[in-house]
Amino acid sequence: MTAPRINAVRKIISERRLTHALVTDPVDVAYISGFRASNATLLITPQSLGLFTDFRYMETAREFCAANRKWKFSLIEESNFKFLKPHIEGRAAIGIQSDTVTLDQYRELSKVLPKAKFIHLSSGIANISVSKSDSEIASMKAAAAIGDKALKKLLPLIKKNITETWLARALENICAALGSEKPAFDTIALFGERSALPHGHPGSRKLRRGDFILIDFGCTVNGFRSDMTRTFVFGPASVEQREIYGTVLRAQRAACKAARAGMRGNALDSVARSIIEEGGYGKLFGHGTGHGVGLRIHEKPRVNKINNAPMPKNCVVTIEPGIYIPNVGGVRIEDMALLKKDGAEILTHSTRKLTELPV
Repeated sequence: MTAPRINAVRKIISERRLTHALVTDPVDVAYISGFRASNATLLITPQSLGLFTDFRYMETAREFCAANRKWKFSLIEESNFKFLKPHIEGRAAIGIQSDTVTLDQYRELSKVLPKAKFIHLSSGIANISVSKSDSEIASMKAAAAIGDKALKKLLPLIKKNITETWLARALENICAALGSEKPAFDTIALFGERSALPHGHPGSRKLRRGDFILIDFGCTVNGFRSDMTRTFVFGPASVEQREIYGTVLRAQRAACKAARAGMRGNALDSVARSIIEEGGYGKLFGHGTGHGVGLRIHEKPRVNKINNAPMPKNCVVTIEPGIYIPNVGGVRIEDMALLKKDGAEILTHSTRKLTELPV
């Protein structure tokens, strides 16, 4: 998959009349080159491919370039951009990732390369990796499968008076034992009224009869993430809880059914949002319906009110509508969806039906 992405960068270089493209975000470095490090930079021209990293990754970079001979490795010896100077001459026109380059980094670049002109590419580089390769999709499917297995193992451990923190750590331990490299993000486990916090942090709140239990977590395989949310009731659900849950479930099912490649992000958001609004809960659904997933847990495309761009084939997005009622509780149901021309393949398979856990 790296060759098409390199070609896409070179297409940007040609269209924007650049001499170089500078890729500084480590995640985009990994997507475009296949090389992963916390500190790495790519310098791409129509004729050459340069990889820069520091001493910590030197041997790995040498091995990478030996196996991928189009790439040439150069060592970063200082924590600024002076390493670029021998590789860029005269009045170069350099495309930079203006959506991730900091002001301090821009000043450094301008100081090191005073004759260069810097062209802001905004998210142009990041857009290249929205569609995922077969191997990347396989890694996300594997991460999602670990999550499904882990949740099944977790449910019997849920008992009265356990804390949110205990449950979150227990789930992370199960995921690790099943093969997850690390949590995809900080695991969320929230009880009762605290489940109305969309991204609340687990705390010391103890589980009580009648509580909503909201669990949002993910696993990692080959650096690629999964993301899934399920909401349960500890004991019999009340009429209000059933109403809230049923509304979210209808919205989530409708969005999963409607999702497909070529659909605009705001159109998919509207499918879920309209059902929640019709149920009278519109003001209690304050976030977007979903987001892209890959090496980042949140990346393009966005499934929200404002993204009117078509979502490409083979991108993976979450579909996660929710309702959050202060002092009562919240419900979110989230799955990962691989967008195809004729619909979506759902990658997370844990039951979405209302589950009342035994007290």
